Amino acid sequence: MLLIFLLPLISSLEGSSGAKREMLCTPKACFVLNMEPVDFHKAQEICKDDGGYLMTLRDRKEEEDLRSLLLLVEKQHPVQVLKVWIGLKLMRKDCVLPDRPLRGFKWVSGNEDSQYSNWEQEPPDTCITESCVRVAYTFSDQDQMKWTPEGCRKKAAYACKFYFQGMCPPLVLQGPGRIVYESIFIKQPLKTELKLLPYGTRAGVFCGGHETTSSRCKELDGAYAWSPPGPFCTLETQNCQKDNGGCAQKCRQDRGAVRCSCREGWELGEDGFSCRMTDLCRPDTCEHSCVMGEAGVSCRCPSGFRLSENQQNCSDVDECLSQACDNRGCINTPGSYRCVCGDGFRLSDGECRHVNECEGSVCDHGCVNTGGSFSCLCQEGFRVSGDGASCVDVDECAGDPCPRLLTCINTVGSFSCLTLESMTSASSQQPFTSAPPGEDRRTHRTAVELQHQSPHTDSWTPPRLPFVTDSVHYFHGQNF
Repeated sequence: MLLIFLLPLISSLEGSSGAKREMLCTPKACFVLNMEPVDFHKAQEICKDDGGYLMTLRDRKEEEDLRSLLLLVEKQHPVQVLKVWIGLKLMRKDCVLPDRPLRGFKWVSGNEDSQYSNWEQEPPDTCITESCVRVAYTFSDQDQMKWTPEGCRKKAAYACKFYFQGMCPPLVLQGPGRIVYESIFIKQPLKTELKLLPYGTRAGVFCGGHETTSSRCKELDGAYAWSPPGPFCTLETQNCQKDNGGCAQKCRQDRGAVRCSCREGWELGEDGFSCRMTDLCRPDTCEHSCVMGEAGVSCRCPSGFRLSENQQNCSDVDECLSQACDNRGCINTPGSYRCVCGDGFRLSDGECRHVNECEGSVCDHGCVNTGGSFSCLCQEGFRVSGDGASCVDVDECAGDPCPRLLTCINTVGSFSCLTLESMTSASSQQPFTSAPPGEDRRTHRTAVELQHQSPHTDSWTPPRLPFVTDSVHYFHGQNF
């Protein structure tokens, strides 16, 4: 695989599909941003096939490298939001570890776990579902590069990283000509300046329309330089009669030199010989990005948007209309969507699972889980207090439950029926016996319950708890 760097040296690439690429080289590595959205596994496969790996963000330095790469996107073809895969993944049989910086995820480069993380939202608890991470870059937002766990089948842009032993500066031409740089890790030609070229790059030098020599970036005496070093394309007498003077289209003789020009609709390249189609893309041509092709200008939209009828503007795609969340709730967002669950349910492993609100509840006595809510219950002889959770004693004596001639004494959770004599002589008090079946039902109390109602659910009455009813006591075993 060859990488072609055309003068002036550049860092913007365009594939055959029109998808943009950006490239950035540091003294030890090169980074290539691919803006055509693909799923995580496809991105990882492409990087690996080209001899690199999906870019990681193990520390602030790597984060700044990606930020610098994304800034090239803003300069060349601005987008509102760019979502980019990074090389961080949770394998299917691995568990989320909330106390670890990477939460149990691992870098695809195989390096040790890093201590740096930048999560925007916590990954959902799982041990059975694989999950991948992408960052959302918004050019108008200062808080960038936050990590978001996503399903690995979703699509996003991606950046590949390639390590090299060293770099060479670009070659210099003394006269009209061009240089074609060939490397090993990508196919498409570049369009903007590169300040460094990786070790092993081959440079084909074209003077007067044909390749005259070549040079290669090598390690020489502990440094990296071109061999041979040049200079190339030294000035000499040129003639339009020989190979059209090296001109791609029109050639005009100007004494001992030639002047190349192009036909209508074309413009002269920077090398002074080649011709390219006139770039008709202007800042106001397209809302998102403009692509110049053989047929002319065409507008492109980012993922999650589609081209409007005027073929210039981009309109949001409502993914919820295509059942993107299956049977779950769906909220459409600009360029994307979000799956949600109803009250009483939580999204886990891509499914809405019922939440037991009674787990860890503050109810004093009992709790009944409902769809999206819960009810606190109190044992017989108690009622739910104003806070909706604690239980307070019921004063049964307020309802005059005792038979005639007996006095009601309220107790915690119950009451007693006593004679006047027994109240004045503690020594004469004896336990009362239970009322026989069929006796006055006023002496039997039911469970007291309070419904904590969700604003999104209908009224619901929980079932009664099987609490034991209090017994009515009788003095000296006498039934009234």
